[in-house]
Amino acid sequence: MPECARGRGPAQARFGEFTGSKQRRPGALCRTGSVGTVPTGRSVPRKSSTAARSPRRVTSGRPRTRPGSRELAPRDEILAAATRLFAAKGYAGTTMSEIAREAGLQQSSLYYWFNRKELILQAAFGVNRAPLDFVIRMGTEPGSPALRLYRLMCFDIRQLCTAPVDVNEVERLAGAQPDVFADFWADRQALHDWVEQLVRAGIDGGEFHDVDPVLTALNLLSANEGIPNWFRTQAEHRPDGGAAFRHPSYDDADAAAHFAALALRGLLRRPSDLARIIRKADEFGDRDPGH
Repeated sequence: MPECARGRGPAQARFGEFTGSKQRRPGALCRTGSVGTVPTGRSVPRKSSTAARSPRRVTSGRPRTRPGSRELAPRDEILAAATRLFAAKGYAGTTMSEIAREAGLQQSSLYYWFNRKELILQAAFGVNRAPLDFVIRMGTEPGSPALRLYRLMCFDIRQLCTAPVDVNEVERLAGAQPDVFADFWADRQALHDWVEQLVRAGIDGGEFHDVDPVLTALNLLSANEGIPNWFRTQAEHRPDGGAAFRHPSYDDADAAAHFAALALRGLLRRPSDLARIIRKADEFGDRDPGH
């Protein structure tokens, strides 16, 4: 659906209680490993209208001025093109006609998907909002801090690898234009708070080693964002190619599960619990992209 038909920006909402028990103060942790609400003031939509979508091959649609080399769907090509232009020229210095030209679309086709530049910017925030929506969904489902952290890591890595925009490009752009990207940083803070609280809950419940929760959250999220750097370019480094550095190709599910398991094993006091946690996570069907 075109963004102009949705007409929704980021909503202000709170994470709900994840235990179904009595109300706790925001951010409180329980000894059983459940986590309370993330502090208010974060931009966390209950149902994101701009969540990142996996790249799709174009089978039909309005004509382009030039074929897209990556054969992305028009909406995803627009997001990728706009992100490149925002980084090169700044948000204010980029026009809708330039975005259409960079995406290989007629300007009328661009307006079919986004009738304002602000909506393109909001859609780029999907790299943060998608995992926040997933957090809200996990809040209605049972699970220990270790199980929830594994599931969140897998989901976050997969959506970063398959999103139409590169999170590293968006983050560089957000750093250069913090006022324009205030919602992006609010979403990023909310995601960091959630991971930090999960780590604290795992420590309090005896699942995790006594680590620095803040530094652990920073490192986990930064590592997640680094995986798309090789994932998005792996076709250039296939074993039968001519690149100096070559490696096998992996899909997003395998890349996500491998690193999430690697990270969780290092946190667990009983690494032997890892296989059970992975089996339990698989029961939720998170590895299915359509879940």
